[in-house]
Amino acid sequence: MSKGVLIHLEDKKEFLDEYQRIFVDLNIGLEYVPCLSVEEFNEATIKYDGHIKSIIFDLVGKKVSEEELTTNPEFLDLVQQNFANYNLPIFIYSGRLDVVRDMFNENGSVFKLSKDYEIKIIFDKIRLYLDSGFINVFCTGGFLETEVKNELHKSFTNQFSENSQIDGLIESILASESDPEKQILRIKNVFKRITIRALATDLLAPVADGEEKVHPIEHFYKRQSKLKIWTGDIWKNKKGINVIVLTPRCDFATGSAVTVIYCEIEPLSKPIELKGNAKDVNKRLRDYLNDNLQGKSQRYIPGNTFFPEGGMANMKLYRTLEIEEFLTNYEYVVTLSDDLTNELIGKFAYYFLRTGITNISEQEFEAIVQAMYTDDVKK
Repeated sequence: MSKGVLIHLEDKKEFLDEYQRIFVDLNIGLEYVPCLSVEEFNEATIKYDGHIKSIIFDLVGKKVSEEELTTNPEFLDLVQQNFANYNLPIFIYSGRLDVVRDMFNENGSVFKLSKDYEIKIIFDKIRLYLDSGFINVFCTGGFLETEVKNELHKSFTNQFSENSQIDGLIESILASESDPEKQILRIKNVFKRITIRALATDLLAPVADGEEKVHPIEHFYKRQSKLKIWTGDIWKNKKGINVIVLTPRCDFATGSAVTVIYCEIEPLSKPIELKGNAKDVNKRLRDYLNDNLQGKSQRYIPGNTFFPEGGMANMKLYRTLEIEEFLTNYEYVVTLSDDLTNELIGKFAYYFLRTGITNISEQEFEAIVQAMYTDDVKK
């Protein structure tokens, strides 16, 4: 039974026929829907709304002129619209990838493949995403659209055990803001944050040993806020040096930050040793992840697909730089979770809280201890 449909837009029928034959032979489990024109494509998206699992585009058709390639052709608009409307893998399969060389580079679910390669590469990737369950997390009618919506509703309703609590919150906002439009916007944003924070807290709560543990990549995310810089951001300069931002959150949130406090992330001096029995290897990995390593001024940051290098955040290599200069010399990479960021800030604070004392002579201290011991014996 079909698990959904794959829509393929290509203006050459003989190509579509061959692609369909290959797809059917692979027995992937999706219905292949060929489209020879934008009109057919639009009709297919309406007909199969809620069942589309992936889309393939051939961007350049035989009727596209050279002038259209350098302006804003219809087929590019089509890809951009569908990237926004559908949470699913989109494949650009074309002999003219030069048209989109500088486009969709920041869109991880848009793939570009030259027709110099066989289309089976795309079909195999679709099978991977389908069989692994990935597509059904994001597609229309999938997990994010159904289960998360239900969980959000439950999280919201569980926050308020009495009607008076909702009334009190609304009345406090109405009393502090006279503009009706601002009142509505404020109420919407406050209730939205309460709901999402409650759900996020449940999802991100620590898990006990033996239960499901988080994937290393879950401690990293691409920040979507309007703030230019945020605490826990990883940035990279033109020399390839990665740094982690340690400026207190309140400074960025209030706009009072003039400079950025950051420290370097050094590459590991040697790879993590993965040889030996499983017990020793697991302990070694836990020591890195749980910060059980020697040294109080460093913290390991695990590598992953968002941040392949990984490395050791070295608090001794801290710097300050004016914000505008920082933005000029560094580019954003990724942001750490609050959990991992808080650990780094705690280690940074600990590094500065060590007051220390003037060095004391070990030999003279030994003599004092020896004398005290001798006096005790005489008594």
